[in-house]
Amino acid sequence: MKCPHCLFELKYRERRDKKCPQCQKPFALEPRENTLKMSDLRLRGLAERLSNQGTYRYTPAQLAYFVFRRELASIYKTSYSWSEPSAVVAAIIFGFVFLTALACMLLFFVQERSLASAMIALVIGAVIGLIAAGLYYRSVKSSNPYQRLLPVIESFETTYVAPWASVHGPLPGWVAYQKIAALRQVQSPPSRVRAVLASPVADVLDCLRANGLPQRLGLALLSIDGPFSADDEHILALLRQNPRLPLLLIHDASVAGCLLPALLPGKWGLSPNHRVIDLGLRPRHVKQQRLPWKREETPQELMDLLERRVKAPGGLTLEKEELEWLRQGFVTSALFIPPARLVNVVTSAVERLTSTPVAAAQRASAPVDPEARAQAEARAIGFMTWPQRQGAA
Repeated sequence: MKCPHCLFELKYRERRDKKCPQCQKPFALEPRENTLKMSDLRLRGLAERLSNQGTYRYTPAQLAYFVFRRELASIYKTSYSWSEPSAVVAAIIFGFVFLTALACMLLFFVQERSLASAMIALVIGAVIGLIAAGLYYRSVKSSNPYQRLLPVIESFETTYVAPWASVHGPLPGWVAYQKIAALRQVQSPPSRVRAVLASPVADVLDCLRANGLPQRLGLALLSIDGPFSADDEHILALLRQNPRLPLLLIHDASVAGCLLPALLPGKWGLSPNHRVIDLGLRPRHVKQQRLPWKREETPQELMDLLERRVKAPGGLTLEKEELEWLRQGFVTSALFIPPARLVNVVTSAVERLTSTPVAAAQRASAPVDPEARAQAEARAIGFMTWPQRQGAA
């Protein structure tokens, strides 16, 4: 690896004390001693890439998810599974192997005329079939690296960022949690609010705050579950008074996330026809962008509610394949959305939805049910416009 200070090429035996023999300056990360094989220069390069050379600000969790996705890029170029294998595929493999063994058994029985030999062949065929099906199911199920590397995400800041910062200072675009805590105390005044964005993912809201969107766009930010400050309560009152005030949503691709547009108005006491724009994530985005996914336990009552909402007239819009993905309990975090895309999509959404009073009045009077109109607006301005195959960055 190269010294992050003088770029001198260091062999492993020369850097075991984490100090460059050429310039005598220390470095933070030894690639042979961490799971991601991370060096000082590589971590800085990833931070620069995520922040567009310091143009965009990001939270610690966003950097961890960005590095994680970059690690998986080479794997997903050759093999990507949107869901775990079904037992049907394993059963087909078992049946093929078993029938092959059965054919051999019958041939052996005809030649040997021995029932005992035939039974032994039958048992051996069944065992081989079960082993083959089991090995297939286990290998494909374990091919999802999200679950295996999840501990790396959870410990990323202490394992990689903190040592790096102790030697070099803050990473490009990095926003410390102390700064984030201070930004959370500031809310846009109700008189300047042009739109409200809500999310259950705290880092999504923190990223937008760190990049100055509330001040620049007149955007109020709210957590789905609170706690709500006095300023937040004023924004909620504003939403209840004005059903045409755009309420934008960003959430995980999950059952709870997909239900959010339908359930949030009732939860917050809003009008049933409040103007809600769901920007995603949706399960289709996971497949389109080859995003990592994991499995979580989903309450059956939530899944039943989602299916009822999908079947209801003017209900939620989800494809059959998306529903099946959600039934299996899969989840993809909105933290995989890089800050540049997050900022640009939200900026475009607010400016499009609040461009002119005439356009707003036309949209309000359009004879389309609220869900269909919201979906159309989201496709025009949100993550639904992602291209089919986008790079990991």
